[in-house]
Amino acid sequence: MEQCLNLDSALEMLGGEKDLLKELMTAFINDEQLDENKLKSLENETDTIPAAVYVHYFKGAARQLGGEKFAAAGQMLEDVLRHKAEGDIPSLHKAVVENYTELLAALKTSLAEF
Repeated sequence: MEQCLNLDSALEMLGGEKDLLKELMTAFINDEQLDENKLKSLENETDTIPAAVYVHYFKGAARQLGGEKFAAAGQMLEDVLRHKAEGDIPSLHKAVVENYTELLAALKTSLAEF
C-alpha cells in the first residue's frame, strides 16, 4: 500500500544521503507550488499535453521524496491527460490536489523532525 511519505524509500533512492533529502524536501516545500487553478485551466484546454507535463513535474519530484500516494495519483491523471488511459479528469484532479496537500504537510512535519 502506498504511503503519503516513505522516507526510507527516499533515502534508499538517494543513496542514504540525508542532507540531500533535506535539501530536496525544502525545495519541494519552498519552490514552485502546484497551482490548482493553473492545473484546472490546463486540463480544460483542447491540448491536454501541457497539463500532463505540469503534473509530471510535481509527480517526479514527489517520487524522489517518497511521496507515493501523490506520485500514484499524479501518474493516473497524467496518463489520462496523455490519452494513455481512460478516466474522469475532475475526480483525478481532486485526488492529485488532496494528495499534494497531504504530502506538503507530511514533508513540513518530517523536515522539522529531521
